[in-house]
This record gives sequence, C-alpha cells and structure tokens, in this order.
Amino acid sequence: MLRRKRKWDKSLLVLGLIIAVVLASAVLLLLQYRTDPLSEALKKDAPLSFLFAVSGDQDYRFFEVLQYHPRTHRGAVLFLPGNVGLIIESLKKVDRMDVLYRYGSIGALKAKVEQITGLSIPFYFELREQEVVSVVDLLGGLELFIPNPVEAAVGERKVLLPSGSVMLDGDKIRDFIAYRDPLEPETDWVGRKQKFLQSLLKALGESDLILDPGPFAALRRLVSTNLGSRSLAALLRELARLESEKLVFQRVLGSERTVDGKELLFPHFEGQLLKEIVKQTGETIASAEPGLEEELTVALEILNGTSVSGLARRAASVYQSFGYEIVALGNADSTDYLNTVVLDRKGRLEVAQKAAELIRCQRVYSRLSEGGDLTIDVTLILGKDFDGRYCKN
Repeated sequence: MLRRKRKWDKSLLVLGLIIAVVLASAVLLLLQYRTDPLSEALKKDAPLSFLFAVSGDQDYRFFEVLQYHPRTHRGAVLFLPGNVGLIIESLKKVDRMDVLYRYGSIGALKAKVEQITGLSIPFYFELREQEVVSVVDLLGGLELFIPNPVEAAVGERKVLLPSGSVMLDGDKIRDFIAYRDPLEPETDWVGRKQKFLQSLLKALGESDLILDPGPFAALRRLVSTNLGSRSLAALLRELARLESEKLVFQRVLGSERTVDGKELLFPHFEGQLLKEIVKQTGETIASAEPGLEEELTVALEILNGTSVSGLARRAASVYQSFGYEIVALGNADSTDYLNTVVLDRKGRLEVAQKAAELIRCQRVYSRLSEGGDLTIDVTLILGKDFDGRYCKN
C-alpha cells in the first residue's frame, strides 16, 4: 500500500510539472504576440495625446502636449510654461504648475495637465538637458530655421547660434531651448520650444536607423517614458506618417500676477477658454477637409464699438488663444453699437462665420475690401452685447 502511494505521488508530481510547463509556454506566447497598448489605440478613430516634460540644469521646465490623429496624420502642440498658476490641492494654495513635477515622478503633474486641458493623456516622455543633447546627437542633429543670429548667455555659458536653415547638434539644441533674451517677444520664446518638438518628431519619423537594434536600445535608455519597447517602436513608425509641417501650435494665454513673490500665469476665463481651444483643435486635426489649418491663421481686425475701455484687447486675447492673427486693434466709427457684428472682407463668408461662432455672435455679413487694407480677412466690431468672452443674445 505504501509503495503504491509513493508511485501515485510521483505521477501527480510529473503531471503537475507538465501542466506548469504548458501554462508557462502559453503565457510566453501570449506576451510575445499580444498587441501593445499604443498599436491598439492607433486603430481607433480618435486623437491620441502625449505629454512631453523638458527640464534643464538652469532650473527651467516646460511641458508640451502633442495631440495626434492616426486617421488624418495631423497633429497639434500645446505649450504649457512651468509658471501656469493653479490651485495645488496637495499644498492647499495657489502655486506654479511645475511644483508638482519631479523627474521620474510625473503622475501628479500629468493629472493636473489632464484637468486643465480636458484631455486624457495616457502616454508621457521625460527629457532632461543631457538626454536632449544625447538624443539629438543620436539622430545626427535637428534642422531648424533661425531668423536672426543669436548671441546670448545661459549662466556662464555663452550661446552662439547661426541664422538661416541650419542643422544643430545636441549642444546647440540645448542652447536653442535654454536661452532667454529679455527683449524677445513671448511668442518667439514659446515658438522656439514648439519648433524644437516639431523638429524632434520629424527627425524621429524620418530616421532610417532609429529602429535598428543599436540606436533603438540607446533611445530606449535615454528617454523616460511609460511606453514599452513594442509601443515605442510602433510610435516611431507612426511618426513617419505625421504631417509635421502642418502642426497646429497653441499656447496658454492669460494674465500674469505675482503670488508669494512668484510670477504666475493665470489662464483667461478661469481656464475654460483653454479647454475650448483644446477641444476645437482636436476637432480640427480630426478633419481631413482642406483649408481648415488656414482658418486658424485668419488675419483679424478688431474694432471697439462701445465706450468700454479695453474691450478690443480682451477680444484679441480670446482670438489669439485660438490661433488668429490680430493685425489691427482700434475704435469703430461709433461707440453706440448695440450688437456685435462680424464682417467677411475676402469673400469667404464661412471663415467669418467660424470666427463669429467663437464668441456666439449671430450677425455675420460680407463687406469686401475695396481699396482698404487687403491683409484683413475678417473685421470684428464689438457691441454692447459683448461681455469680454461672448455675445449675450
């Protein structure tokens, strides 16, 4: 009896080992052939969002959100400076957004960015200065257009950048994004950061070698991301389809105020405008209709038809947030306009209607320019129904 029991125990052990081997093999096959999360997301007819966090030794931080639509291959970049002023719940006070950020611990910052943009951002990348240098050198440099030669300083480091269409190595790219000229307009400062990301995405998509085992392994080591190797490879292949030259650029507009000795940027209209911009941008890149990107660069004239001081500037802030070019601000021929009107000046009534929708204006007409300023696409005359954001119909 005892002998038979021992034989039965051995048989059970062998059977258990066989089952364990079969289960382990099945798990390995499943892991090998399962689709990565990014590839699954790319199959859906919906934009994807990625958060890029860039930080430097000179104590600067900035963040950029890339929205990308896999069906149209169009994208948009939203620039978020580190000094965006928000209520930081964990600190129980208003502070800079970037107090939430620590390299390698991006969760709190990502959650706040999702909150203020209304986006779900499943994927992120973190780059410090030295990693920026190394990644750019791995790609053989980045091509950028610099309108004027630059001579500046970052700490004790002298910055010299040539003008024109140039190929910059990693050290020069580090200088390109790090220096700050006190005379430089805010739009140019933001534009440099956006051009950097645009050029980086383009270079990653166009590289013939980045998916080779050696370069890919190096990139994987240099970039901190929550994408696995399979997902990162899928993204690099997808970037080859991105229409990088048609990226839509957006930034946070607001008012600067000093809080506890810090200069903070508070988004207009308590952040609601930013969410509207992000939502409209997502709709724009989802559309394959030609000419929609042109509507985001409409030349707009804004005239104040009321006695309310500063009303035109407030309207300009709204339209600049949506990417409109404000070519003229002034007063209308009267201060007694009861209702706001939007005028088409180029025979494209649909463009004027789009501009009117942003402020809920219902009065849109065509008045083609005859001998006037031919650079103006749309004229906006503000009436007493405009409250600084919307027309009260």
